[in-house]
Amino acid sequence: MSDWLVYLIVVTSGVVCGFINTLAGGGSLITIPILITLGIPANEANATNRVGFLFQSIVASWRLKRKKTFEWKQGLLPCIPLTLGTLVGALIATRVNAEVITRWLGIVMLLIIPFLFFKPEKWLHKKGFVNPKPRPWMNVVYLVLGVYAGFLQAGVGYFLLTAFILGAGYDLLTANSLKVFVVLFTTIAGLLIFIFNSDKIMIHYDIGLAQAAGQAVGAYLGAHFAVSWSPKIVRIFILVTISLLALKLLFT
Repeated sequence: MSDWLVYLIVVTSGVVCGFINTLAGGGSLITIPILITLGIPANEANATNRVGFLFQSIVASWRLKRKKTFEWKQGLLPCIPLTLGTLVGALIATRVNAEVITRWLGIVMLLIIPFLFFKPEKWLHKKGFVNPKPRPWMNVVYLVLGVYAGFLQAGVGYFLLTAFILGAGYDLLTANSLKVFVVLFTTIAGLLIFIFNSDKIMIHYDIGLAQAAGQAVGAYLGAHFAVSWSPKIVRIFILVTISLLALKLLFT
């Protein structure tokens, strides 16, 4: 495959990823398998994918904050346990081989599918609160989610939405904005581990930056529509895509 075609695929998948991550979540369930399909080992694809997420999260957080969909304090508090967990999860990810990452990714992708059916329907009409009362036990949930975000990250947006809506009690719009904001911190933490705590270079910076350019565009567009669009708009597309990619990872 020629270089220009590889970069075209990476940038295009980045746009799609940035868009659906800002509206709902699950973009990594598309981008990581595509990187693997392009010949990048799964553990390196897992690390490289974080570069795009960094730029995507910066752009989307900035856009959503300008729309006043969340407050800084709401996002910074869960960031502490989430970031600590991410550091642990990323350290684990640097010490496992590519085959383990590939299998786990395929399994997680299939497990995520029920969220695409049941997640939005009962939540879209759920009346949450912009500023619910603090729930200290949620810090344990955030810590566990942080470990997962550091290890694999794929699909963590769905789990964060679950935590913010059903656990913390936020309304859908605020929860989605908080999800975008906290992923910025977990991404930075994961990147630092992959850069400085690995025996070899795990990040393909040229591919990561190309994907980042696409994700930044997708995040900008997604944040623009986030206030008026619901996650169900992109649900079927994600469902079909991750189902096909998951089957490819597990059975090829």
